[in-house]
Amino acid sequence: MFKVGEIVVCVNAKRKWYRLGGLEKNEMYTVTGFNPYDGGLILKEIKSPRSGCNAYAVSRFRKVDYSFADNILQDLQVQEMQVPQPQINPELQPQKFELSLLN
Repeated sequence: MFKVGEIVVCVNAKRKWYRLGGLEKNEMYTVTGFNPYDGGLILKEIKSPRSGCNAYAVSRFRKVDYSFADNILQDLQVQEMQVPQPQINPELQPQKFELSLLN
């Protein structure tokens, strides 16, 4: 399901009777390995004080949805192209004056 080097998002930082070592919901972490006993995620940014391998349960994380961000960027680009440009009335444009005529 997950791969080493992949970015994951915490979806469950609730603790039971044990400490989670600073794990926070909606934070992003990098997978550096897996617990050989239960397949838990070993993360670069944080270590689990509960696990001998410093791993967290896979169920606490989800993959980062890059397609969501790509869709948002495409929508913003389309909106930017649809912005109408203001038309300047020629009568309201700045006029040039000759200083010699003012004397």
